[in-house]
Amino acid sequence: MLVIDCDAHVEEPEEAWSYLDPAFHRKRPLIVQFPEDTVFGAHNAAWVIDYKIRLYGGTPTIMNRSSQKGAPVAIQDLTDVEGRISAMAEAGIDKQIIFPTIWQGPVAEDPELESALATSWNTYMATQCSKSGGRIFYAAVIPYRRPADAVAELRRIKALGGAAGVYTHGIEWDMPLSNPEFWPIYEEAARLDLPILIHTGNVSPMLRFMAEGFPRPNQVQFPQNNPYGGGLNQVLYGVTQLFGSSAMDDFPNLKVVVLEIGSDWVPTFSRELGARTKFNDWLGDRLFVACAVGDDITHVVDRVGDDCLITATDYPHGDAFRADRLEDLLTERGDLSSKTIDKILTGNPLRAFDFK
Repeated sequence: MLVIDCDAHVEEPEEAWSYLDPAFHRKRPLIVQFPEDTVFGAHNAAWVIDYKIRLYGGTPTIMNRSSQKGAPVAIQDLTDVEGRISAMAEAGIDKQIIFPTIWQGPVAEDPELESALATSWNTYMATQCSKSGGRIFYAAVIPYRRPADAVAELRRIKALGGAAGVYTHGIEWDMPLSNPEFWPIYEEAARLDLPILIHTGNVSPMLRFMAEGFPRPNQVQFPQNNPYGGGLNQVLYGVTQLFGSSAMDDFPNLKVVVLEIGSDWVPTFSRELGARTKFNDWLGDRLFVACAVGDDITHVVDRVGDDCLITATDYPHGDAFRADRLEDLLTERGDLSSKTIDKILTGNPLRAFDFK
């Protein structure tokens, strides 16, 4: 069985910005460090980008939190590709799609700087993935606020190789995924066989502003974590907007993958959104969903079948979705057939993504 991990992560190192256009050199990301006896604790480093502090999980990897994740930093940040492959082999993973960490929140308010940073990040990831012998792929980032630049970047990354799809938030800078300005992006993604990958994260200035008045806990609170969430709520809003629009009809080759919110929501959407759209026709054909190994998968399969399900490790993140040994964990449940497990780990990911 070929085990495909559809959502792992990179913790960004300084090398991720080494391909930045020289015109933006003075605006390049910088690292600042804090004492460990502050509210930030082991998250004692951050990026300064576009005049603001950007603090995320284990990036920059100079922070002490990076050393607490059970994997060498060079494996986390993909500077050691061979080490990453060895870690995959130890976990029984044959192929892995790597998502960003820093792009789960706003990287830069300046859209031109954001576009330049995306270009550098994509080049870094494509370069590192090219050293993996077809084992490691990545979710590309694009400047949704600059659709023409985004289309050009899609063409560039396809030529570079290694991109498995396009990282997309449920809301892109306060714009819904039904925004007609995104149609050129969807059209090009469909033409290039690059699925739209709707993943947790929060780049909505309005939603982040709404949370500013809430008391902050005596612990790190990342910009994407607030009462309005970068998780389930925004992703499901994005699904509703995209599938309630004409995008899937307008671009018959467009595929969508929904990640890091589990699969328990699918039967409800199948019933409610399926009553007024072609959601159920696309499910398992052009729409795939990453289940968590602890989901009520048997309920999902009973209601909508097992053709839409894939899964992921979330490695090296340390949250509730982390699940390193996928085949073992799915088998140990005891309620899934070997056929269903094979579809989740192998068959469905091969239909969702173009690993060539």
